[in-house]
Amino acid sequence: MRNRAPGVRHRGAGFTLLELLVVLVLAALTVSVVGGGAQSFMERARYHQTVREVATHLSQARALCVQEGRVVVVIYEPLTRQLRVDGQPPMDIPAPLEVEWEAAERLPKDASLAGEPLFVFNADGGARGGRLAVLRAGRGVAFRVNWLFGTIEQAAVVARS
Repeated sequence: MRNRAPGVRHRGAGFTLLELLVVLVLAALTVSVVGGGAQSFMERARYHQTVREVATHLSQARALCVQEGRVVVVIYEPLTRQLRVDGQPPMDIPAPLEVEWEAAERLPKDASLAGEPLFVFNADGGARGGRLAVLRAGRGVAFRVNWLFGTIEQAAVVARS
């Protein structure tokens, strides 16, 4: 038998209801703070991934033009939010991102291509084109082509008001 000091109660093993409630409230606060940060991180990552993919698709279009010695057209389809390069699988642009574009040229109504031709890479190495901007929260990157060298240029932009 153990000797106990007078007036000290033996406390059973376990947690009180108050201690459990405090831990649950702290856990809930932590999850809400981390969850909001994770959502913002995912949106930022999706934006950066889309910008990289657009740059890659445009570079592939230019490389295809040079390799095959033919004109390659890059088309943007606003209804499906897809970027298409001749014969390549389309690239989807996520819905939360804003897209601004200026077509390189208008196609005749009977043309077989759907969408807006943004960039046309010529067999001689040059290019002509409009502009494609991918934006997140009003800021982003605009893509253009250099008409003489056919290179892809990127510039930071702010959404037009």
